Amino acid sequence: MTLLTTLIPAYKSEHLADLFLGLRTQSRTDFRVVLSDDSPGAFITEQIRRGAFDALIERLDLTVVQGPRRGAFQNIRHLLLHCGTQTPLVHLHMDDDVIYPDFYRMHAMAHGSMALGASVSQRWLTGPDGRPVAALPLPAVVEQQPHRVLAIEADAMFATTIPQCQNWLGEFSNCVLSQAAVQRLLDARIGGLSYYGLADIGVLLDVSQQAPIAFLRDHLSGFRSHPQQNTAKSQSHGLKCGYLAWVALALGAHDIGRIDDPQLMSALAITVNHCIQRYAGDPALAEFFALVQAHAQQPDALRAAFGGYWQRLLQTDTDSASQLQPEPVAA
Repeated sequence: MTLLTTLIPAYKSEHLADLFLGLRTQSRTDFRVVLSDDSPGAFITEQIRRGAFDALIERLDLTVVQGPRRGAFQNIRHLLLHCGTQTPLVHLHMDDDVIYPDFYRMHAMAHGSMALGASVSQRWLTGPDGRPVAALPLPAVVEQQPHRVLAIEADAMFATTIPQCQNWLGEFSNCVLSQAAVQRLLDARIGGLSYYGLADIGVLLDVSQQAPIAFLRDHLSGFRSHPQQNTAKSQSHGLKCGYLAWVALALGAHDIGRIDDPQLMSALAITVNHCIQRYAGDPALAEFFALVQAHAQQPDALRAAFGGYWQRLLQTDTDSASQLQPEPVAA
């Protein structure tokens, strides 16, 4: 049985050759690949059809499907609903990142050694040319461990991320998800609040409540920094939601007893400071600033006010709109 499905929510084609090379050179090969083409005019599909990547994909079990063209997260949901439930493990591979030859072998070994919600390996932060330039700093509780593979329970996951608004884990490309994580990602809520904008860290926190997260102390992938990446679009809906999602995660985690009042207040203060620095005059965040000012010391009132605001904000964009119903899973 195929162990793993690689899902590629593709929009940009500039770095697909590096991506396919990373897949072709994997030391463990029992995986299938599904690429959902969200590019304008199905440009990526046309490139594949005319043989632009033939030398790189000839040994890959590759299927290309057309994306929904409603935004990046909707493309991810499209892949998960149609192709993400057919193997025990799922890897969401972003179109500008790269994995190194032992990525699947090491992640499969971690999942084979214990029941996990997901596995996460360290990654290099690279420049546009793919060369490593830095790595994410780790919290002391992780940095001080001598083991190459750590099983991190929910308490440590929540405590080392939300109060500091610190994503030290990475993002989808350096994670391998269990089916439990896939199901949580399709819902994408903690404590009733959507974690759209931070779906990668959100699903790891979410599923850690069911099973530990394995953290692999090997740099098995590269996260490419370049001017066209989503995080470089400072005024985009997605990036604004990425900042506000820390509040959603904090309030949701507080609701279910995963963080306490001081930890909630820490996350709120950090997020407000970040948003003031970047979006002080933005009309979309005016209500957020007002509700924080009115309810910052009252978690229950803040939760109620933010919940309504967050729901309305998410419904202003097709990628995040909560009223979009899940598509039926293909037979």
